[in-house]
Amino acid sequence: MSKFITFKPIGEILKEADLITRPQLEVALRDQAYYEDLRLGEILALRGWIKQDTADFFVKEWFKLTSKRIEHPIGFYLNRAGLLSESDIQAILVEQHKYSLRFGDTAIKQGLLKPNTVNFFLQNLFPSQLHNFHREVEQQQINRITKDDITYWATLSSEKVSHPG
Repeated sequence: MSKFITFKPIGEILKEADLITRPQLEVALRDQAYYEDLRLGEILALRGWIKQDTADFFVKEWFKLTSKRIEHPIGFYLNRAGLLSESDIQAILVEQHKYSLRFGDTAIKQGLLKPNTVNFFLQNLFPSQLHNFHREVEQQQINRITKDDITYWATLSSEKVSHPG
């Protein structure tokens, strides 16, 4: 069985990673028609929507990373993409260790990354961890006490108080 390799345009990749919006992509593509000597990533960076490092990472490194074995933790790749600085990573690691959270969850909690961006990196670089992440979320939802649970227990308690044994 042969495996077909498909390349996605940089704009679609950045949109899937939740780094740009559809309207931003459309504006940049329109700009590219006027400024033919500029690449899409350069236009997005000039407009301030992403860093040039981020565009360069996805153009030069993303395909290679998604087609080979990953050797580094997620923070390494987020740093290479220009999405986290070394000081951001250090702050995340301190909080991660302190509260026993996953790296991506900590980055989201600190407001450094969007959940969709973390999920995009997990899905493409660490799919087995994403599977475990979804299982943990499902388990948390199963173990979560809802308002309906509290109402039910309060009703049972009030019935026992008004009609003892």
